[in-house]
Amino acid sequence: MKSNVLLLGIMMIFACKEEEKVPESHFKLTETISKGKEMAKASLQTVESELMLTGKITFNEDKVARVFPLAGGFVRDLNVELGDHVKKGQAMAIIRSPEIAGFTREGHAAESQVRVAEKNSYVATELYKTGNISEVELINAQKALENAKAELARIKAVLDMYGAASGSVYPIKSPVSGVVVQKNIALNMELRTEDISPVFIVGDLDDVWVMANVYESDITKVKEGYETEITTISYPDKVFRGKIDKIFSLMDAESKVVKARITLKNPDLELKPEMFANVKVSYKESVQKITIPSGALIFDKSRYFVMVYISDEKIETREVSVYKDNGKIAYIESGLNEGDQVLTKYHLLVYDALND
Repeated sequence: MKSNVLLLGIMMIFACKEEEKVPESHFKLTETISKGKEMAKASLQTVESELMLTGKITFNEDKVARVFPLAGGFVRDLNVELGDHVKKGQAMAIIRSPEIAGFTREGHAAESQVRVAEKNSYVATELYKTGNISEVELINAQKALENAKAELARIKAVLDMYGAASGSVYPIKSPVSGVVVQKNIALNMELRTEDISPVFIVGDLDDVWVMANVYESDITKVKEGYETEITTISYPDKVFRGKIDKIFSLMDAESKVVKARITLKNPDLELKPEMFANVKVSYKESVQKITIPSGALIFDKSRYFVMVYISDEKIETREVSVYKDNGKIAYIESGLNEGDQVLTKYHLLVYDALND
């Protein structure tokens, strides 16, 4: 009798506990969220990284001309100013030069010598025909004419090199089309050929170089052909795109940087030499990771989560370890498998509903 009472008491206790247990609620997406949900499939991809470098805009050195005076003298006329556009062969300044005056006088003298030698050669030819002079004398007269013509040709070549037709002046011409980016010349200024500074620098700015500073720790991350995005202080909202086309071998002893060059088209001449530039280099690492859109991540309680969609009735809250997040793509170290579907829209609402 006592044993029956004890058994009945135990059964009543278990019955009370069963009645106290709250049944698990059944989760299901609402019709609105179900229709509007967006998902992304986790996929295995090579990790793409970014490296931020500093640099500056410079001339394309292949299209820059440093112009020096060919002869000493004084600046008589100055035809261009800093920033002016010039064409190839355009006279930028006119120089009055004693050296040119000397070459002009030599040219006049050489022309006179040629005329005299031509007459002597003609007379010698006629005398030789009548037997009044020897063949040697005829050859000497012809040789003198050849020498006189050669000297005249030399003087004309010199004057042509200076661009001086006659008198004591010659023009300083631009050897290329471009923009006057430096001017070290003024009216009445004396020019000396031993000066080592150019009087003009003319640069073709239709394309420019961006010289980026690559620090020693980043040298292995940067290679020729890598894509870059360049921004400047002058145009903060405009992105200029190009590729690294050369990495220089020498390292600066003081700054400990190697230069990487990017050539950019500059049709509107917006980019100007000496502008500061920010250079973002995109490159691929030698590892592969599961990738999802960055927007699918949920950061809560100092951890990252994603909502893995299986069906409208079954959505898992999955904690993940993030390898890298560039703002567009998140590379996942662990927590997701290739092919998993993660919510990218309404995922915060679903997270709150399942985890409150």
